[in-house]
Amino acid sequence: MAVTLRQLVADARLGLRVVFGHEGLDHPVRWVAVSELPDPGPWLGGAELLLTSGMWLRDEPDRAAAAERWADRLAAAQARAVGFGLDPWFTEIPAEVVAATRRHRLTLLEVPVRTPFVAVDRAVADLNAAEARKEAEQARRVQQRLAEAGRAGRQAVIDRLARELRGWVAVLDAGHAVTLRAPHDAGPSGAALAALARRADRQSLHMLQDELDGVPVTAVPLGPARERRGTLCVGAGMVAERPNWTAGIVGTAAALLTVLERGGERELRGVVGNLLAEGDVRAAARVAAIVELPLPSEMIAVALTGPGHRQATARIVAAGGWPASRDPAVVLATPGFGEERLPGLLGSARAGVSSPRPPEQAVAGIREALLAAGLTRPDRPVVRYADTPAMELDRLLSSSGAVRFADALLAPVNAAPDAAALLTAARAWVAANYRWDPAAAAAGVHRETIRARLNRLAALASLNLDTPGDRLALSLALSVLPTTTHQVTPPQR
Repeated sequence: MAVTLRQLVADARLGLRVVFGHEGLDHPVRWVAVSELPDPGPWLGGAELLLTSGMWLRDEPDRAAAAERWADRLAAAQARAVGFGLDPWFTEIPAEVVAATRRHRLTLLEVPVRTPFVAVDRAVADLNAAEARKEAEQARRVQQRLAEAGRAGRQAVIDRLARELRGWVAVLDAGHAVTLRAPHDAGPSGAALAALARRADRQSLHMLQDELDGVPVTAVPLGPARERRGTLCVGAGMVAERPNWTAGIVGTAAALLTVLERGGERELRGVVGNLLAEGDVRAAARVAAIVELPLPSEMIAVALTGPGHRQATARIVAAGGWPASRDPAVVLATPGFGEERLPGLLGSARAGVSSPRPPEQAVAGIREALLAAGLTRPDRPVVRYADTPAMELDRLLSSSGAVRFADALLAPVNAAPDAAALLTAARAWVAANYRWDPAAAAAGVHRETIRARLNRLAALASLNLDTPGDRLALSLALSVLPTTTHQVTPPQR
C-alpha cells in the first residue's frame, strides 16, 4: 500500500494544515521534492509532494500569472500536492498560490514555521518503510497459508489463493484447457482464458497482465519456459492495485502448483532453493515443510561455470542439491556434500564454493560462491571462498580495528538528526559504484537530493568524496557498520 497525504496530515508532529483539496488526501505519495524553481516540472517524476517556500514568487511583478504557470507545470508533471512553508518569504500562503492550486486541483498543505522540510521528507521515508515491512509480513502470512493448503492438494491451493486475493483463479493444462477453477463457477470462459494463455506462450512471458470482462488479470506459466505444464490465471482488483505484492503471491502459488503436480522432491528443492536465493527464508522453510523436507542448519553455495557446467548442475541436483538459480548456475548443498561428493560430480565443469552458512545467509553464500567461481581455471577447477583474498578482506573488515575506524569516521554522521537519510543515501551511492542516477533510483529520490545528502555527510565526516581515498574510506566504513534506524525529533526551522 502506498503512503497517502492523509497519513502525513494525521502526523501531529508535522502540524500540516489542509488549505484546499481534501478530496485528494487519499492520493499516494511516492516521495517528497523540494524546489524553489518557477518550473519544477523537469525534476518531477509524478506522485510527489512538492515543498516550497515561494521564493520563486517574491520578485514576480504579476504574481497571479506566475502562480498560474507554476501550478500548470506541476499538474502537467503529475505532482500530487504542494506543501507551502511559511517563512522566510511569506507569513501566510499567497492568495495567488491558493487560487492557482485550486484551479489545477492540487491539494495544498500549509507547512508551519516549526516544521523543517527535511522532517516531512523523513516522515514519508519512514511511512514508506513501514508500509514495505507491513506488505512483506502480509505476503509471508499469505504464503504460509498457501503452503499449508498445499497439504490438501492443488484445488485447495487455488481455493486459498482466490480467497486471499478476493477474486477468481483458473488453472489451464499444457493444451490450454481449464482443469481447475476457484470458485468453481467464477471467471471468464474457457475460450477467453485459453486465448490469454496462448498469448503468454507465444510471447514467452514470465508474467502477462491484461484485463478480461473488466477485471485485471495476471497469467503465469507452470513449470520452466521450455517445458511449460500449463498456466495459472488470476483475476482480481488487487492485480492492478498492488501489482508487486500480488506478483509475489501468485508466483509462490504457481511454484506450489507445479511441485504438487510433479510430486517430486527434486522440484520442491528447486522452489526452496530459489526462495533462499531471494532471501525469503520463512517462505522457504514453509514450502519445505509441505513434504517434510527440513532445511539443514548449514549450507554451502556452489556456483558452476566452464564447459559442461549445466550437466554438472543437473548431477549435483540429482544427488541432493537445492538448485538456487539457472543463470548463473548455483546449487545449495550441505557442507559434507561439498567436501565428499562435489569433486566427483563436476566432470569438465568448474566450481566456486562458499563458506558454510545458515540458510538465512544463503544470499551472502551465493555471492561468495560466484566470486570464487570467477577465480577458477582449468588447472584449478574448485576454488573455495575461504581460500581467496576476499576472505582475508572479510576478516579484516570484521576486526576490532576496522570497527573503531568506522565508528570514528561516521560518529558525526550518526549524531546528526537526519542520520538515517544520510546513511541510506551513502549506501545507495556506494552500491551504484558512485553513480548518481542509479543511486537516486535505488533510494527513490531525485539525483539532486542524493547529491545534497552526500555533500552534507561529507561535511560532517570531513571527507572529500571527489578523491578515491575518501571514497574508499566511506565504502569501508559502511561495509563494517550494520544498517541502523535512527529515531529523532524533527529540529526547529
